[in-house]
Amino acid sequence: MRLLLPVPFLVLSLAGAAASGGGNDPKAVKIYLSNVLEPTSKGKAVYYLQPEGKDGELFIGKMYTMDGKVKAEGRFRDAALTIEEGPFTFFHPNGKVESKGDYVMGNKSGVWLRYDAAGHALAEKVYDPEPLANILYTRAETMPSMPGGEKALVRTIKEKVDPTGKEVKGEAMASFVVEKDGKLTDVKVIDGVSESIDDQVVDVIKSTSPWTPGVDKGLPVRVQMRVPVQF
Repeated sequence: MRLLLPVPFLVLSLAGAAASGGGNDPKAVKIYLSNVLEPTSKGKAVYYLQPEGKDGELFIGKMYTMDGKVKAEGRFRDAALTIEEGPFTFFHPNGKVESKGDYVMGNKSGVWLRYDAAGHALAEKVYDPEPLANILYTRAETMPSMPGGEKALVRTIKEKVDPTGKEVKGEAMASFVVEKDGKLTDVKVIDGVSESIDDQVVDVIKSTSPWTPGVDKGLPVRVQMRVPVQF
C-alpha cells in the first residue's frame, strides 16, 4: 500500500508578491498587481502597491497605476500589505473617488459609498463579511498538518489498514475537513476499493485528530483535504 500526499485542487491565495530595491527605503518595496489586483510580475503588472507609513497599529498602503496615478489608499494589518483592515478609498483614473468604505480582515464590510467619474453618488453597496468566516478552503497559506507530519500519516495508515489477507489493488480517495480548532469532520471515502477497506481508512484518519489547523491571513481557517491511498 502506498499513500500519496494530500492533493488540493483549488488555489485560494491572496498573498502579495513583493519586489524590493533601493536599500532600506520602505517606499522602494513594491507589490506588483494585475488588472484584477492579483499578485504578478513587474512585466505583467497594471498596478503596484507600496507602504506609505503607519497609522497607529495599522500600516498605510497606496496603490498606483504603472504610470504613477493613485488607484487606492488604505490601511493594512501587516507590514507586507496583505490583509486590508480599516478605511479604504479607491479612485477613478481622473483622481475622483470611485468608492470608499471599511475592510475587516481583508474583506469589505458594512456600507461602501460609490461615485461615478464625475463625482455623482451611485447606489451604495453593503457587505457582510460574516458568511466568509466559515469559507471552506482547499489551499491555505499554511496548510493543515497532523502531529509528526506527512510521514506519520503514511506510517499510521500502513500500520492500521488491514486488507484482511486478500490481494487488493486500487486507490481509495479519502476526503475530510480540518476545522479551525484542528478537529477532523466529514471524513469519508469518495472513491473506494472495498467497503471494508474504506471503513478502515475513515477510522484511521479520524484517529489522527486533532491536526494543526490551516492558516490564512494570520487566522485559522477550515480546509478541505483529499488524500489518495494506493493499495
